[in-house]
Amino acid sequence: MHTLVPMLDILRLRGGPQNLPADQGTLVFWMGASVFTGILVAAPMHGVATSLYLSVLDLAVLYLFVMTLLGLRGMTGRWLQTYIALVGTSALLGLVMAALLWAFPPDFAEEQVSPPALIAYLGLLVWLLLVFGHILQQALGLAGRMTGVAIALGFLILSSVITQFALGLANA
Repeated sequence: MHTLVPMLDILRLRGGPQNLPADQGTLVFWMGASVFTGILVAAPMHGVATSLYLSVLDLAVLYLFVMTLLGLRGMTGRWLQTYIALVGTSALLGLVMAALLWAFPPDFAEEQVSPPALIAYLGLLVWLLLVFGHILQQALGLAGRMTGVAIALGFLILSSVITQFALGLANA
């Protein structure tokens, strides 16, 4: 519970990664939550095994991204709280995405999504970008949140490319 309230504050753009405990137990908890929600979201389309693989891969890509960014700024001491914040908020927003997928199930066979679902999914994507941008702004000491959002968008694109490549390998 001592980690949930600060994580919710981050989701509301009121707290930052510096408000989270910097310990391995918190890291393991949120990584587990992230893998769980990743499976919840992706399993209907890819199956549990592939979803597990993709969730772990995403955590690894995020770790490398965080370490690279902080390393370039000479701030590697901030990696743990930054990574926990990104992983934890991703896990919580993953729960929201799972609920949206339940409420507005896409037609995977026809590759179609209803307009209300599309608006909800895009709204969640914008929220994720704002939250990640907020975290990166705080962690990197950036002047503006939109710079953090641009970096977050770069991460999402990179992660999507790597995930799609890995998905191709997993299905080959």
